[in-house]
Amino acid sequence: MTGKSASVISAIVSKGQATPPEEEVRAAIVSERQARTHPAMLVVSKKNGDELMLSYSLLRHVWKREGGSLWELVFDDFKVTIRGRNLGVGDKLSDMLRLQRLSALREGNLIEDELMPEDKAFIDSIAIDEKEEA
Repeated sequence: MTGKSASVISAIVSKGQATPPEEEVRAAIVSERQARTHPAMLVVSKKNGDELMLSYSLLRHVWKREGGSLWELVFDDFKVTIRGRNLGVGDKLSDMLRLQRLSALREGNLIEDELMPEDKAFIDSIAIDEKEEA
């Protein structure tokens, strides 16, 4: 090793790993917790792999119909229609949407439908309609 490379290596070793200040670590933890418990966006996933991310700030209203088997989520520029079974049972979906704690909706497939117990919530189909501009 030459004298120059030895001095560079010793300088790196003497500095050690830079640890972020405690405040930055705490802020990162708080930010991660916020993202998990109160997502800013709702991810809607279709069977074919299409995904749409919608901002909760653009959610205008949610309409539960047909005894909870049909839900309409109306955003400023999209309408998401969810059809399934047991979606209104126990008001869990309603509460999660109301509190903006639902991070994802995923359309199920036929295999999942067969494996899912009849008393559990299952999304058969999701229709995404883009609103026309006025």
